Amino acid sequence: TCALPICFPVTIHTTLRKANALQNSINDAIKTIKVDLTVQINEFQSVEDALAKANSTMVENDGRRQKLTMALYNIRALIGTANAASGISTSLAKAAFIDKRIGQLEELAKAQEMTSLEVIKGKIDKIKNDKEGASRRSIYGYGDTVDTSVLSKEQIAQAKAEVLNLKKQKQKLNDEILELNIKTEIPLSDDTVATLQAENLL
Repeated sequence: TCALPICFPVTIHTTLRKANALQNSINDAIKTIKVDLTVQINEFQSVEDALAKANSTMVENDGRRQKLTMALYNIRALIGTANAASGISTSLAKAAFIDKRIGQLEELAKAQEMTSLEVIKGKIDKIKNDKEGASRRSIYGYGDTVDTSVLSKEQIAQAKAEVLNLKKQKQKLNDEILELNIKTEIPLSDDTVATLQAENLL
């Protein structure tokens, strides 16, 4: 009943956080709906009744599945629109960049430090002056080169510092995204609400 002369429909809103959880619930519900396309009929059953009942159950369950799928993608579309409008999409893109960059920088942060110039030059001079060893190196497959990292101690330290800084930025972004997910709401259509209530999901 309505106390007012004119009643307006109440639009149900839900936060993005709840909407994301709702998507998972809908997906789980869809998986539980069995749509059997065949039926086993024994000698004691009425063929017509068994077929009619199996067909009716199949149509009913497929209908439930169709309505839930429509509700799922309606919610997904609303989430996408709300993510863009609230700035969540931009924040998620920034977070993805930070993750990628952290992976790149951690490779540098874990690198060996460059060998000192004196040691490198000493090894090169030894190779140059070792005339007899040249033939021995070629026989045993030894190279006439000196391997060394190209990163200085300072560059490795800088990479480590940048990783820490990016991790702090990522945490700040995560907090902002969480806050926006809690604050931002999307409207659920009457059809979506009816479907979800019928399945005890709302």
